[in-house]
Amino acid sequence: MRSLLWQDWLYLYRHRRHVTCLDNVLLLTRGTPFSLTHWLFAIHPTDHVFTGVVEPAEGEGKCIAQVYQSPKMRNAHINYLLQPGGDGDHLLELLEGLTKRAGEWGAKQVVADVETDSPYLLQFRQACFSVLAKQTVFTCPEPDRVIRNGETGWRIWSSGDIPAMRCLYHALVPPLVQPVEPLTRREMLGLVYYDSKGDLLAYADLVYGPRGIWVLPVIHPNTREDTSDLLSNMLVALPNRHGRPVYVTSRSYQPWVEHALLDLSAEPGPEQALLVRYIALRQRAKAEFTFAPIENGNREPTLPLAPIKNHRD
Repeated sequence: MRSLLWQDWLYLYRHRRHVTCLDNVLLLTRGTPFSLTHWLFAIHPTDHVFTGVVEPAEGEGKCIAQVYQSPKMRNAHINYLLQPGGDGDHLLELLEGLTKRAGEWGAKQVVADVETDSPYLLQFRQACFSVLAKQTVFTCPEPDRVIRNGETGWRIWSSGDIPAMRCLYHALVPPLVQPVEPLTRREMLGLVYYDSKGDLLAYADLVYGPRGIWVLPVIHPNTREDTSDLLSNMLVALPNRHGRPVYVTSRSYQPWVEHALLDLSAEPGPEQALLVRYIALRQRAKAEFTFAPIENGNREPTLPLAPIKNHRD
């Protein structure tokens, strides 16, 4: 694998119709990898960005993919992929190279959003990527009503809401997903919803971009309020919409969100698999204090403490 050259940019542009976007949030908020808004995001000075190329034998198409890491996130994300044809081994080589580069940045995982019927899914699995969850992105219609601020029950969160949000997050998001899916992407302040007793029932993480607004709601399943009404009021309460489309993501560990969005006549997109490859290596760590009754005899717990960049082949 090598880095991208200017000749590869021309090749990439000529085959742009075959490029597969693997970052759902970036695609919906900033457009395709060849849009101006996407390019302006890609040259952000604080981000780590690398585009790798594997050039097969003569007569076969190049395999190109880009990985990036925002300083706000512990994960690196594969942005897009181009594989017009050729042997799948070239894609495996490219994914290995991108994972190694992300490890040098200090990323703990590499993630990608791949449609479940994509031919790339099997190759990602062969490259040691695991399916953490499945998701469906819904395009929500424009609200047909206008409500004043505060009448929906939703409001912008503050620092005082974080403890309650964290409790709801740990209660609903599976433990295996939590290291990959953060409490919030910290792009902007989201929305929270409390009941009359002062208990947090839902919050929504928001990402705004020139092309759209991405929303990930976390809603308690035992709320007395109808989930469809809750989401409908959330769409009305979104600040600074300015006619941009709104995309609400439903994760497989919250099936009640998907049912509620279908009741709102939201248009579902293709089902996607949230893929992750762990970069941290397992390293033996001796415990200074032992607690035999709860350790079950394992006095040397195995913990993923060492980043891949510290590993010597």
